[in-house]
Order: sequence, then C-alpha cells, then structure tokens
Amino acid sequence: MRKDIAEEHIIQKLNKDDTLIGFFQAITPIRFWMFLVIGPFAALGIRTYFVAVSEQGIYFHLLSMFGKIRHMDFFTFDEIHNLKIGKGMIQRPMQFSFFNGRQLKVKAQLKGLDRVAKIKPEVQAYLENKVRIVQ
Repeated sequence: MRKDIAEEHIIQKLNKDDTLIGFFQAITPIRFWMFLVIGPFAALGIRTYFVAVSEQGIYFHLLSMFGKIRHMDFFTFDEIHNLKIGKGMIQRPMQFSFFNGRQLKVKAQLKGLDRVAKIKPEVQAYLENKVRIVQ
C-alpha cells in the first residue's frame, strides 16, 4: 500500500480529539528457528505494519499479505512499558514491551522507495520523549 493511501486511512481511523504526529512502515523480522524448520516458507510469517504515532498513543495497522489493512490495535503511552531502539542504516530495529508481558519487534524503514512510509527523526524523537527508552 502506498503511503498516501495509508495516510488517508490512518487519519480516518484516529480517535476523536487525536492528532497524527507521523507514521511509518515496519516489518517483523524472520524468526531464525522457523527458517530452519520450514525453509523459505518462513517468509510467510513476516508481518507488515503501518505504525502511526499520535498525541494519545500508538496505532498498529496490520497489513494482509496483499497489502490491505486487516485490523488495527491502539495502545496509549501508559500501556507501553518501554521501547528499545537500535541502530541501522536501512532499517531501524525497535522492540515495544507492553505491561501485559507481550513484546513486538519490528524494523522501521529508514531508506527506500519514495512510496514507502519511512520513519522521520521528528517521529522518533516524539516516541523517545513519550515512552521510556531502554538501551
């Protein structure tokens, strides 16, 4: 899905009295053990998200294999225990830890095609101010 179409959809799905700070496309990495078990079919386990950062929290829009938005999850900043941000040249690894014990590891796009939504420094700085960062 192109970023302009995704932005329209994200703005429509925002809660009332909420403002979009920015959004980016992120993917979950391949699990190495899955690659050992089922080989190249492990790529079918990759999930693609549009992560939208707003003033009230974070929206995770999960995409289907065909690029359509399947469903959306919303977490306020109070529900996120911490965030670990790594370094990367093309993708920026991020690990969200929630208070319910769940974790979500994604790789945010830094560089790529123009039609792909990339994480901007302003969005990352906003996340670092709102969520506790772990090194």
